[in-house]
Amino acid sequence: MMIFVPIVKGSPAIVLFLFVLLIIFNLPLKAGDNSYGNAQDTSRLIVIHSITIDGNLRTRNSIILRELPFHEQDTIRQTLFRQMLIAGKENIFNTALFNFVILDTVSLGGSPVQIDLVIHVLERWYVWPWPFFEISDRNFNTWVETTDFSRLSYGIDLTIQNVRGRNETLKFPVHYGFNQKFGFSYRIPYLDRKKIVGIAFGAEYSRNHEVIVETHNNKTVYYKNPDHFPRQNLYAFTELLLRPTFYVRHTFRVGFNSWFFSDSLLKIPGYTANSSHELNYFSIYYQYKNDHRNVQFYPLKGSYFDVELDQNGLLFSPVNEFFIKSNLREYMQIHNRWYFALGFTLKVTLTPQPPYFLQRGLGYGRDFVRGYEYYVIDGRNFILWKNNLKFALVPQRDFSIDFIRSPKFNRVPYALYLNLFSDVGYVWYDGDQTDKSNDLRNSLLVGYGAGLDLTTYYDIVIRLEVSMNRKGIPGIYLHFMAPI
Repeated sequence: MMIFVPIVKGSPAIVLFLFVLLIIFNLPLKAGDNSYGNAQDTSRLIVIHSITIDGNLRTRNSIILRELPFHEQDTIRQTLFRQMLIAGKENIFNTALFNFVILDTVSLGGSPVQIDLVIHVLERWYVWPWPFFEISDRNFNTWVETTDFSRLSYGIDLTIQNVRGRNETLKFPVHYGFNQKFGFSYRIPYLDRKKIVGIAFGAEYSRNHEVIVETHNNKTVYYKNPDHFPRQNLYAFTELLLRPTFYVRHTFRVGFNSWFFSDSLLKIPGYTANSSHELNYFSIYYQYKNDHRNVQFYPLKGSYFDVELDQNGLLFSPVNEFFIKSNLREYMQIHNRWYFALGFTLKVTLTPQPPYFLQRGLGYGRDFVRGYEYYVIDGRNFILWKNNLKFALVPQRDFSIDFIRSPKFNRVPYALYLNLFSDVGYVWYDGDQTDKSNDLRNSLLVGYGAGLDLTTYYDIVIRLEVSMNRKGIPGIYLHFMAPI
């Protein structure tokens, strides 16, 4: 059953209700991991005699075995086992530890049939001292409008993945230039023997020569001070991570923000929460995630659902912002090389209008209607509906680069997809209505077009899209993440 969410002018509670109905009727959420096969399966029984792993020079066996929906000596119906092999391969690949994963089985005969399973993996390169270059604009396409190289930030993002062979990640951002950032974070996905409970923690200090201070003509307006940093921020956090099943994750985070604002920013109405140069507050955050995508960085089949609860400011803090945000996505193979995907995003803020520096409507990150990349639409509440029809021009394959000796780089997977898409969005804005130039607020947003997607190893996605928006303005845009 398919339910389409209309864009309703009025209270976002109506859309929230419709969104809940869509979740109930449209998303095949699986409560646990035993969702394979069916009760009528009468295929022959097999016994998993042994499981061996080949190619994991650094990764511990327990990290890989944790992703399998079966164990040694399990007795399983053959049809069910085939489905479990596919799920296990996808789970191992989605750890982002390996470039390639192959599961081979060897029959030993007997009754029931004894099976040996061999897991072949090719590990990725785990230490990345990435040279860092960043534009201060919201995305690459808005920067192209001005091509102002003075607004570049540069430095090193040192990322060490798979620390101790346990899929732990250590990061050290060191950024200089226009916007500066220094910090660290450490993520330990598993602390217990059953590999369910993990933690993460970190801190960073950032300061900006230029900040977005208001929206005019549906575009961001910047305040720039090349000699001083008008805004500075110190942020620290700790997280509790829970993964009770293969596909369900819970994240609980407690954070602390300490902001400093210059006199110039304090003079801008509504930019910050009070007239003080310093603004300190705690925040709490929770996310529930149910992820059944076959390949997380560029899915073709499966489903995804999450809910986020975010509270900025506790007790006597001058900041008080609480919002709920949810994403629902479905991916399906229509026929052979044809695929379809749809995605819904909903954000509802249950507190009064937050200060401008915390506001996030449509136009930030991946929350935008394609065709409106140059625009920002402010508001406490929004809904976004995306649709994608794609054809695999070049299905997943790989080639070898002979002059590169390292197996971590000389075998390159790639795929090429042709896309047709249409997006619809709506932002509810109930703040200051004196600026009539921001006419995209409380207005139906529609964008459509075609694109070409290239995917390759190390989760690289390059998308070139040609689109048209409701204003009748065409555009050519470049993106570096999956469309939905």
